[in-house]
Amino acid sequence: MVEEKKGFHRAWLVFIGVCMMMAGGMGLVLNVMGNFFVPMALQFGLVTPEGKPDVTQVTLLMTVYSYVMLVWLPFAGRLFDKVDARVLFGAGGVCVVAAVALLGVWGEVWQIYLSGVLLGLAGPIIFLVGPSVLINNWFAPKQAGKFLGIASAFTGVGTFVWSPLFAGLIKSMGYQPAFFVEAGIAAVLILVPAVFFFRTRPEDVGLAQFGIEKETAAGEEPAKKSGVSGRFALGTVAFYCIFVAACLISLGGGYKSMMPTAVQSVGGTELALLGASMISAAAVGNILGKITLGTLSDKIGIMNSMVAFAAVSIVGFALMVFMMGDNQVPMLAAGFCIGTGDAMMSVGLPLLTRHCYGDRDYAKIYSYLNMGIAVLGGLGATFVALVASMAGGFQAAYGCGIAFEVVIAIAIVVAATTAKKFRGKWTEEGEPEQSRS
Repeated sequence: MVEEKKGFHRAWLVFIGVCMMMAGGMGLVLNVMGNFFVPMALQFGLVTPEGKPDVTQVTLLMTVYSYVMLVWLPFAGRLFDKVDARVLFGAGGVCVVAAVALLGVWGEVWQIYLSGVLLGLAGPIIFLVGPSVLINNWFAPKQAGKFLGIASAFTGVGTFVWSPLFAGLIKSMGYQPAFFVEAGIAAVLILVPAVFFFRTRPEDVGLAQFGIEKETAAGEEPAKKSGVSGRFALGTVAFYCIFVAACLISLGGGYKSMMPTAVQSVGGTELALLGASMISAAAVGNILGKITLGTLSDKIGIMNSMVAFAAVSIVGFALMVFMMGDNQVPMLAAGFCIGTGDAMMSVGLPLLTRHCYGDRDYAKIYSYLNMGIAVLGGLGATFVALVASMAGGFQAAYGCGIAFEVVIAIAIVVAATTAKKFRGKWTEEGEPEQSRS
């Protein structure tokens, strides 16, 4: 029998480690990558006929990352219950550090795609599935939402800190030495917790989940993992509703990154500073949104929380449609509202998946759902630019965002509602799986 440790619980080390990994993984490596695109394009001699940097081939690095991750996700999801967390997260961290360091070495544009492959292999472990698996394993169900929200917020905290820092480093020392610095920071923030803080589950070290004693009746044993299998989930309406929602939510990153371009398309380059300020406002929305969604879901349920966040995003898109231009307060509000959408992907989707399917086969099911994020996540900015080009303005592209958020809200309600119908099919670990019929 395992017991919840009195005093300092090892779950706190896991939580601190996940916060470090979020800041040093997605917050440092992925979200700061845009600062490197222009100097890389110039280094490789990629310029337009007008002599301006052409970053198209360089940005394909992120497309390679996305599609390698797409192929790898279903297999990676099976590793969390089979491979020691120290080995799994350590290997993922080595891939991230190697990818970033090699970006400071490559001399040909095609070589940077090899770094994209390494990032794609690390993606499910370090960026997407891994953090939520650790939090859900170590914290009791009613605690997990809050701690996952706080940990995920460190992605935004990291971006807020790292982006201006590396913009300055690139300007002062060049992008190649800056990549070496980034690799060193990533090594500390990812590999240190992977080796010294992480264990797969509390039972591995003779503990129970943090907070589980408060959630179980006196004298009862903590409940085993319960839910349905990945095979069962694939045959449910709820799975495909969540998949559609995940695909559409993943486009939000493209909408966010294109905000400076959108306002400059209306008011010219003098609005560049406003556009940059909108990105900062989005980072604040990202941080506060992740903390709020995790906590709110513990109070009013994940379905109601996700619908509320979709409504906030609709406000942001509507401001972009009707007030785009030199309107500082509405544009900053739009950036903030659109930035909160990140919480739906990194906090809301994991919690919704667990709500619908339990935690018996959570890692595998969530990996399947993340395939939608991998498919569309790297294409968001391209989609926004394409719609704007075809429609003659970014207002149409952000108008599509309103429609997407409505579909997201409907899909979430349908998923949560239909999932209630097979709650009776949930089984505990070790019990035979029930059929859907």
